[in-house]
Amino acid sequence: MGVRHFTAAALVSAAFAVSAGTPEPKAPGPIALAAPRDFAAAVAAIERATGAKGGPIETGGGPIPLEEGRSFAVESRQVERLLSGSHATFRKAGFYLFRYERSFGMAGEKDRLGLLAAGDRSAVIRRMGTGSAHHGLTPARIVAWLDDLAKEEPFELTEIGVDYVAGRFERAPKDPAAIARRSAELAPDLVAGRASTLELLAEEIRVNRTLYLIW
Repeated sequence: MGVRHFTAAALVSAAFAVSAGTPEPKAPGPIALAAPRDFAAAVAAIERATGAKGGPIETGGGPIPLEEGRSFAVESRQVERLLSGSHATFRKAGFYLFRYERSFGMAGEKDRLGLLAAGDRSAVIRRMGTGSAHHGLTPARIVAWLDDLAKEEPFELTEIGVDYVAGRFERAPKDPAAIARRSAELAPDLVAGRASTLELLAEEIRVNRTLYLIW
């Protein structure tokens, strides 16, 4: 089960769990992998680190060829350790390591970790087909919106799914409330059905520097 099968309210609640005061057990440190020399080496390194065999990444447009992308079913906490320790290293080497589906702790379910032979978020968003037909959002429009935001408040995206993106601002944003409003305009499901959600979103941005959009 992936991120697409959850309601917006459930996703927002999970994303803002820290702001709501939900305690999190202390996790082991980051998993820092060496910069891979090529795509095959990147796949092998992740398989050794996780014990998960790489398979095809399924998107709305079908599977991505194995020589260009791989998917790994990995426990959520291990995904966090890999992303915090190896995402930047892999990206600088020309490979994008990212989560594209969350299990949200559901029993027996694992997160989906993706690896693409691409060095920037825009290429990954286009390849994953991130968007929403319901809201008239294309990958190109999402890329343009994110590029505009990055000029004012730089960030790193570590999650790119078919209907969501998530990451973290490099520094505390100057105006969290303004970013919350901009985010809600692009992704109205973030604040649907709950009057206080916009304030929670602004607080999450202020406290944890979170960037989160879902359609």
